[in-house]
Amino acid sequence: MDIFWSVVLRTAQTAIESSSTIFTGILIAAIMRRMLGQAATRKLFGGSGIKGLLRAWVIGSLLPICALGVIPVARELRRSGVPPATVLSFILAAPQLNPLSFLYGLTLSEPIVILVFVAATMAIAVFGGQLWKWCFKDDEQVIDDEPLPPPGLKRLGIVLVTAARITVSSSALYMLVAILLTGAIAGGIPHGQMGRTMRHDDPFSPLLMMGLGLPIYSGVLPGMMRIGLMFEHGNSVGASFVLFESVVGCNLGLIAWLVVSYGVRRISIWLLCIVAVVLVSAYAMEKPLYFANEEASHTHAFDEWTSPFPEGTNVQGATVYDKAMEKVEVLEPLALGGIAFFALLGAGLLGSDRTDRLDQWLLKSAPLKENQQVSVWNRKVPGPVLGFVALLVLIAFSGVALFIYYPDKKQAMEEIRSARADAVTAVRVKNYQEAIRQLEQWDLLSRKMQVGVFLRTGSLREDQSAATQELRDVLEEIRDAMIAQDHATGMKFLPQLEEKHRTFRDLFMK
Repeated sequence: MDIFWSVVLRTAQTAIESSSTIFTGILIAAIMRRMLGQAATRKLFGGSGIKGLLRAWVIGSLLPICALGVIPVARELRRSGVPPATVLSFILAAPQLNPLSFLYGLTLSEPIVILVFVAATMAIAVFGGQLWKWCFKDDEQVIDDEPLPPPGLKRLGIVLVTAARITVSSSALYMLVAILLTGAIAGGIPHGQMGRTMRHDDPFSPLLMMGLGLPIYSGVLPGMMRIGLMFEHGNSVGASFVLFESVVGCNLGLIAWLVVSYGVRRISIWLLCIVAVVLVSAYAMEKPLYFANEEASHTHAFDEWTSPFPEGTNVQGATVYDKAMEKVEVLEPLALGGIAFFALLGAGLLGSDRTDRLDQWLLKSAPLKENQQVSVWNRKVPGPVLGFVALLVLIAFSGVALFIYYPDKKQAMEEIRSARADAVTAVRVKNYQEAIRQLEQWDLLSRKMQVGVFLRTGSLREDQSAATQELRDVLEEIRDAMIAQDHATGMKFLPQLEEKHRTFRDLFMK
């Protein structure tokens, strides 16, 4: 039963973690199809030359999607006649970066590492597209472009209908496969089993990361946070690059879509070449980009890839629910609600409108009568213009989300005060599970404080970074003691924790 509840929890956490970027991917695919149109989509991605590959990388890096949310978008690109090489470049670029994760990466102790990772990702994305063109000859595509809907409320309606149909299409099946597999793998690995892996002094670390991480899913921001933890613990730089490129950028659901879309033989050859390039790059980065003074004996970076419950824990359904709800923050309720709405609407359409009669009606425009006034909702604005504007709005929304997810220092400090009080109380009264939860929340809030300050001021002082690192080191010591149910050690570190917290507070709030 412990294994069962572990799998259930990790599956639920993965679904919640991916919800916002999946929701965004569904909307982007619907906007591309019904507002941008196939011809404008092909034009946006710049044709079949190197320009198209570079545009695919730029657009992919700006759109706030992940390795699951990229599936419906890539499917729409393929349907619109975008060359396979460009689609593959987009897939290699889009999941790794968005503005939230990039800013978080720049707050790490050595941001040059993240900049090198980004440059390497661009090179691999362009190389991946070019490799496809070198190795395989694609048949000429003859695309009979669909008509765009008429201006007005019908255009908005068909975007929603299309998003609903995407939500219950084969794209959803591929995403579901990835989520279930991730939950099964993470829930099936014993608690803390990976705490001593991915070491800098272990030459097999990048290979282990590739073997474990290629089939499973990681969100963009959680992936960047794991990389940050790897840097803090002095783990393998090569393994962290593999995490950035292949774990965040790939999963079994995405691989399955590629195989179905482009053929098992061609995708197998292409994917093996990409894996080889990523591994060679990872080993080349190991020593030049290793800046740690020492390597920690263990790491918590991969705790969420193992069972959340130590062996012998009497797990209850209520505990699983509470832990899953910890993943629900600011954007997740909107995303989960939106996906649920689209899924219900899509299921209804599958049962009652298999011939797409509603879509056909929404695509028809009624002829205007003589001297008939056009309402504000029916102003004739070209669909591609609206499509470009909608995509820009989504990119702008990701910028707004930055300020929501990373609050200003006053709000962040209020949240830290609350987590601190709950954590200290839980440690004192031997409430080990609550102490672990609040210590983890305190750690996360300290990271949000860093990014929030960097976002609003454009810089982060060295003394602030050092104080945050020292605070997190003590938090980790107490958390380890709570996991081991060593109350005496936890109490011993509390005075030091209070001292580090005061230093952290004074440096950020003065």
